[in-house]
Amino acid sequence: MLRLPVRPLTGALISALVIATTSLLGSAPVNALPAGDESAAARVAATSIEFDTDLTLEIARCEDCVVTLFSYDGVNPIDSYGPATVTDGSVTITLPSARTAGMSVRIQPPWVTAVATDTNVAWRYNGTEIGDRIGFRKARTKRRASGCWAGTVNEAVTLTVKVRKVPYRGRPGAIAWAPVTESYVPPMETTRRGVLVSDDVLSCNIRR
Repeated sequence: MLRLPVRPLTGALISALVIATTSLLGSAPVNALPAGDESAAARVAATSIEFDTDLTLEIARCEDCVVTLFSYDGVNPIDSYGPATVTDGSVTITLPSARTAGMSVRIQPPWVTAVATDTNVAWRYNGTEIGDRIGFRKARTKRRASGCWAGTVNEAVTLTVKVRKVPYRGRPGAIAWAPVTESYVPPMETTRRGVLVSDDVLSCNIRR
């Protein structure tokens, strides 16, 4: 698959997409949110144009891991995409671009059979900035993380996720994180040595 750069989510980009789609379909203009009024994630989530994104997650050393994507803002119904199984080190799931804003990723490794909570991908740890590289040892020192991705309007995006087997409350567990800190939305949740788990789907604040 051709890897495209993840372009910043800007009001100008959303406006350009609105104009292009209106021109092609010959429909009445769709109001685009002006840049600066809300977060980038809120702008992409609010657009009424229906685009899809092919999201590929490259996850080495996690063959047969089951991946499910969730989109939940704490108010509207939960949307889920998948589950899909990691094969040859990657998995691709297609979902509406607007639902990538505030998206969380649940990882279920085959070795985790007795933990009653779900492992989520940490897109950003406390004390890091977008683009910072985070290795396994550093991830294990972190106490807070966001499991909510800011989203994209790209047709295809590839992200890298690391998954490692770690003990969790005396049983085999997993830590899942982005080795390069990604764009994110709140909240920052408490982690246990970098492990971001939840009893339910993460609620992501796309309007901050």
